[in-house]
Amino acid sequence: MELVQASTHLLDSSPLKGISRGLIYYVHTGRNAWHSTWVTQYANGCMHTTFESAKEYAEKRRTRGTVFYIKQLPCLIFRSQNTCVLVTEINNRNPLSGYSPDATTDDVAYGLNKIEGALNNYLKIGAPINGVVMSFLPNSRFWNVRPSPRDSVIILASNNPAMPVEKVPSDSLLAYKSYSIGGNYYLGWSGIESEIKRLAVLQLYRKAKPKKSSKKDAQKTRASS
Repeated sequence: MELVQASTHLLDSSPLKGISRGLIYYVHTGRNAWHSTWVTQYANGCMHTTFESAKEYAEKRRTRGTVFYIKQLPCLIFRSQNTCVLVTEINNRNPLSGYSPDATTDDVAYGLNKIEGALNNYLKIGAPINGVVMSFLPNSRFWNVRPSPRDSVIILASNNPAMPVEKVPSDSLLAYKSYSIGGNYYLGWSGIESEIKRLAVLQLYRKAKPKKSSKKDAQKTRASS
């Protein structure tokens, strides 16, 4: 499935019902090298939920001599009653490593205002989905290391709250590079271990994930009330 960027102003304040982590596929073109430090650029439709969808996207944009790359990227997944939001980052070997679950300041960027009922931590069940998304914007209060305003944090959304997203594998992430075997044939793909790490996404997920003890405490509270 091809993913689209979220329009933050269109998101409502419905409460967050689930937080998880997953894997998406990022398609880009670039120099004919596996590992390089050049900055890649986000393009509409370049993010996908499956490898097959990513390959189809590359086929549609295929031109003579173009080399495509497909990278697996770790992402955080936020689900509300009507929305599924995926957050990842490009041009960072450890996506979302600069994000802080807790606000690093009480002040917002110049010219901006806090939303009604603003929180100092949005990585928790019940937080408004629009606040969750805005906390990941590059100019938010939630960065230890602020990302670039362009081609960095990518926020994607679907109006299907149950949208399936692949799980992050237990082994290393992969990257794929296209090669041509003739204009009448589909592109071939060779894969290697990616330089992209999933550590920061995993750490954020663990900080957001409710502890088992808190769930038990909540059950005890409901039983005694």
